Amino acid sequence: MNQIELDRKEISQLVKKYVTIILEEYKEYIPINIQNKLKSIKDFYDYVLVVPNHTISLFANPINTTIYLPFDAYKAIEILKKLPDYGIGKNHKTYKENNIILNDNTYRDFVNHVIIKGESCVEYFKEILLHEVMHICGSSGFHALCEGFNELKTREIAEKYGLETSYCGYPKEVKIAYELQQIFGRKIGDKINFLDFKERLILLEQEVGEEAATLYKNIFVSMEKEFRPYITKSYPALNGIKEKCDEYDKIDYKEVYSFLNDYKDKKKK
Repeated sequence: MNQIELDRKEISQLVKKYVTIILEEYKEYIPINIQNKLKSIKDFYDYVLVVPNHTISLFANPINTTIYLPFDAYKAIEILKKLPDYGIGKNHKTYKENNIILNDNTYRDFVNHVIIKGESCVEYFKEILLHEVMHICGSSGFHALCEGFNELKTREIAEKYGLETSYCGYPKEVKIAYELQQIFGRKIGDKINFLDFKERLILLEQEVGEEAATLYKNIFVSMEKEFRPYITKSYPALNGIKEKCDEYDKIDYKEVYSFLNDYKDKKKK
């Protein structure tokens, strides 16, 4: 068995472990059909594929319950190994105990971490995997606010169970999801993470109120306007890292914070 197949096997075992934890943690909120489908899979090896997709990012397809590992990551790691800083800090971390949930870490910080720690390809995969497994367990993605909630839940469950993750994904979106969760409550945050857009609005209107649903809708739409130019672009392999980071830096959610502040002020009155 070559290194890629060994990595697939190791990652598939982790997927099984993460699925078991996530299904137990959110069993009240994950749709039963998704729970049954995931529980029926005894070995996730055939659901972890290495693909030549001209990127170094992992991604998940919830429809076919598959995690895709980028073949180009192997090429990228070989290039990174030639850098003078590669492996100079084997115990390097991207976080401290007081900024696990909220921090300003971006993809740029994550790549720098991979270099300093001197990660192998499978180590790199492991630090992104939990976020993607959340998606195959029914956690919504693709949209800015959905990714914010998905990453928020990823960090919360990683902290609770001591699971490995980068704590670097979608920092701007996580902060907004966290703000909304502070307003709506942790239980509502857990619930809406596994609902589609319309279901989220219905839930919020029923359990928090019409104003809360309107706040969520306005924030969702506003975030998409900022997020689409970033998420729809292609950032191939190592050459795309700087461009991806620069594009993310352009995202400005000032309108969102205006909505949040107006809502809070109104509630105080």
